[in-house]
Amino acid sequence: MSAGAEAFSGFTAHDFDVFCVPGLEPRMAALKERVRPKLSAIGSHMTPVLSNAAGRAMYPHVAKHARRKTNPPNDSWVAFSQDARGYKKWPTFMIGLWYTHLFVQFGVIYEAMQKADFGRAMIRHDAEIRKLLPSDFVLYLDHTRPDGTALSDMSGDDFAAAAARLIDRKQADLLFGMEIPRSVVLLMGADELLSTIVAAGQTLARVYPFVAPTV
Repeated sequence: MSAGAEAFSGFTAHDFDVFCVPGLEPRMAALKERVRPKLSAIGSHMTPVLSNAAGRAMYPHVAKHARRKTNPPNDSWVAFSQDARGYKKWPTFMIGLWYTHLFVQFGVIYEAMQKADFGRAMIRHDAEIRKLLPSDFVLYLDHTRPDGTALSDMSGDDFAAAAARLIDRKQADLLFGMEIPRSVVLLMGADELLSTIVAAGQTLARVYPFVAPTV
């Protein structure tokens, strides 16, 4: 087990409750103290896992929320991309917390250079992509919101519409992912949780070739 994995001790109710701390500065202080070290530990553990699964070197980026001036963050994450300098312009793996759940995601946000290419690939290979992911995985149209739609609840037309948004809308996101409710995370030990995250990341990496950058 890597040093990052050894440092990860699992998440507690105290960690999730960070997102109830009122005020930007107090919440940021709590995030830095309680959650960010654990996200960094997950980043250390998952970097080689995702690099191997994607067939390309991945670099971790723990969210700093540096642009926020007033509203405190309602979630936080560690993201992984092929770029050591940042992740927003690239296909991205994200692992993080909302108050209600832990998430493991892969996809593109509106700033990604390959956003429209991913949309077109989804339209061409819709059946193949859907077969690669479990039906209880979720599709998210907005990375700033916790809610998405289970793939099992989506028709072919729904899937095509989500893909078309990436092509037609400048501000569109699209990510696939897995959620673990807070109550379940609190019952899981660190090793069990890491194993679950690893399995989800490897599953999501099956989609990476459809949007893998050529640069």
